[in-house]
Parts: sequence; structure tokens; C-alpha cells
Amino acid sequence: MRRTILCSFVAAALFCILLAAGILPDAVAQSAADFYKGKTITLVEGFGAGSDFDVQARTIAPFLRKVTGANVIAVENKAGAAGTIARNFIFTAKPDGLTIMLDHGPRLVFNGLLKSAGVNYEWNKFVWIGKVLQENALIVVDKKLPWEKPQDLVGKTFIIGVSRPFYESLFAEALGWETVKMVPGYQSPSERAVAIARGEIQASLGNSASFVSLWDTVKPIVITMKHKNYAKVPTLRESAPRDREKWVTLMEDFSKIQFSFLAPPGVPQDRARFLEEGLRKIHGDPEYHAKVESLSLDVNPEFVGSKELAEITARMSKMNPDDIKNLKHVIEEKYLARK
Repeated sequence: MRRTILCSFVAAALFCILLAAGILPDAVAQSAADFYKGKTITLVEGFGAGSDFDVQARTIAPFLRKVTGANVIAVENKAGAAGTIARNFIFTAKPDGLTIMLDHGPRLVFNGLLKSAGVNYEWNKFVWIGKVLQENALIVVDKKLPWEKPQDLVGKTFIIGVSRPFYESLFAEALGWETVKMVPGYQSPSERAVAIARGEIQASLGNSASFVSLWDTVKPIVITMKHKNYAKVPTLRESAPRDREKWVTLMEDFSKIQFSFLAPPGVPQDRARFLEEGLRKIHGDPEYHAKVESLSLDVNPEFVGSKELAEITARMSKMNPDDIKNLKHVIEEKYLARK
């Protein structure tokens, strides 16, 4: 009798251990699909109503509902501090897989590395889920100027209008544009195009669709990576001197983690995998492609999964203090125009 009781106790304890480890057979443990069925998933974005992130979150929400079996995908705007408010919220959210975020991955990493004011999250502890949309930064210049390729700007003094320096600084560092100056305060590509037409600035940056209606004012001169609509525009890697390789790689890595989905630390692995597979299905959905194209957005050529996102951020986590200090100097100080 005692042996029977002991065996029952051991069996129960083993069951609990296996359940906690997530390795029980599907027939015994609740599957992730069963868990999400009929639930509400909150999709957070940190840049406010009408932003690229808000548009993208609301575009993907019905597709996410379909692939997860959730009853509702609630898009929640938590704007402020370039996404920091939303990241702080996600970092401490209940890790049940029902609260996720579509984020500006580069800002998450950069602000986390620098321990910027207001950052209350540990950037390398988030659970990366996947990336569906493409981010491809494009530099354009005043169409009236004789510059035709990025090398033409080396040694030239010119002004790039920016909202706040980030990708623009990485382009400059990778291409050797040592004499460029960046003037902040130009919030949108259209505003910067008007400034170019007035002669206030000579260059600007946006995504692949930012200047489609403005080709009478500007011309593309360099792009982060190859894009179907800019086949003749040289990429950063094709244009940069070999001794600037690390800046090219950093720019490419930042682009690859832009528009990524992530979850709070501690989310069960099976639920994170289920969400990742859901995003993978959406990436291959022709209906989603059509919707995205109607908004002048781009589906990434290949789905970027959690493994690749984790590998990229793992490389970034190995940056030493001097590298981090230099990165801050390049992005926030080196090219900023002084009054």
C-alpha cells in the first residue's frame, strides 16, 4: 500500500515537471492552438495612431486572428519616447503569449544598449517571434544636383533633413560622407521633399515607398539592400569602401530586425513557436500580399524567423563599451549640424 502511494506521488511529481517543461505529449498537455482558440490577443505598437506601425498592426490583425484562432486581435497604441513606453509595458506584461508587440527593433536595441533615459527593460531578454514586412531605407537627393551615385557625395558638404538622426548617420559612416550635416525637425518624407525643393536641404531618407509621388523633385542614390522597384540603384554594400564593412553589416542587421514581432520574457516556447508559425503562414498568404501592396508596403522577400532575429541581436549584445560609445557618437552627435 505504501509502495502504491509512493509510486502515485512520484508519478504526479513527474507529470508536473514534464508539464512545466512543456514536453508532455499533445494528447496530455494543452496545445498552443487550443490555448489561443477564442482568446483575445493584444497587439501593442509604440508610435501612435496613423504611424507606419499602427497601419501595419491594423493591417495584419485580421490575418493574425485567422491563423491563431483568436476571437479578437486588439491593437493598442502606447505612443511615446520612440517606442520606449510600449517596450517598458511589454517587458512587464503577463508572459502568457496573449500580449505581443510590433516594434522598431533597431530603436529597441540601440536605446537598450545605451541605457537611454526612461528605458526600464532589458533589451536582450525579449522573446523574438518573427518578421513579415520589409524595411529598406532609401537616400534621395535633389534632382537638380549633378550627383548620380553615392561616391559623388564623398567630400561634398551637403545637408540631410532628418526627424532625428539614425539610419542617415549609419549611411554617412558606411559611405565616408564625412562632411555631411544633419538638420533635425523634418518629420515626414513629404516635408523633407518640400524642403529640398526650396533649397533648404539637399538630401533625405525614407522607405522604398516614401518618395513615389515626388520623383519630379528628388532622385534615389543609394538603398540599404536590393529592392524590386530600385534594381538600378546601388546598395550600401556595393557602394561602401571595404574598411567600412562593420557599418554596412550593422545597417543591414538593423534593417533585418525592423518591424519585428516580440513578446515578453518568459513566454512559453510552444506558444512563441505557434505565433511564429502563424506569422509564417501570413507571410505566404496572397491575400495579405495584395493588402500590403495596396498600402505601398513591402512583404519581406523571405520570412525572418525567431532564430535569425535572435542570432542578429546576439551579435549586437557582444558589442564592447567602446563600440557602444562610438555608435552613440556616430548616430547622435558626429553629423548633427551645430548652430
